[in-house]
This record gives sequence, C-alpha cells and structure tokens, in this order.
Amino acid sequence: MLARQYSRKIDIYKTATVPDGYGGNTVNDVLIGSYWAEVKQNSAYKDNSIGMANFKNNYSFKIRASLKLDMDINNLSIIYNGLKYVVNDIRYEDELFRFLNITAHGN
Repeated sequence: MLARQYSRKIDIYKTATVPDGYGGNTVNDVLIGSYWAEVKQNSAYKDNSIGMANFKNNYSFKIRASLKLDMDINNLSIIYNGLKYVVNDIRYEDELFRFLNITAHGN
C-alpha cells in the first residue's frame, strides 16, 4: 500500500436528530470523521428529467476501514472539495476487511 495513494481529504457525515435548544429536536449532519481517500470518478451524465439540465456525478471513495463507520448506509453523506455526495453503497475492498470502497453520487 502506498501512502501517496490516499491523497484526498474527505469528511463523512451522518444525518441525526439533535436538540435545538428550545426543548425540541432538529435534523442536522453530524461529522463522523475525516479520512484520507483515493477518489475516482466512475461516471458523469446530464439529467433532463424535470426540464432542467442537471449534471450528476458518481464517485468512488476508497478509505481505510474504521470502527466509527458501520455498514449502515442510511443517511450518510460525503463532503469532498466543498460538494456534498450521498452514499449509495459501502463494500469491503479486500478479504481482510482493511479497506472500504464507498460509492456516492452528487451534483
């Protein structure tokens, strides 16, 4: 494994309910952690379904496995270069469970 392979910094967030300070709850993104990742763009396409031209990007983020991340992909998002990507899939990259491959899409 090369240390230079993981040269991009990403932040992984999970959506959770947190107290709003007035006796109720609100939904916010809570930072799980910052990780060094290998980032690859899988595909990009133009979506014209609503009558507006939106560009969609599909990225693959490869990181070292962490105990903070569980395999539950509900409400996970990644911030990379100031853009937010919604997580579609998380899989182990190898049979020794050392690396995670996270697939995410965004605008």
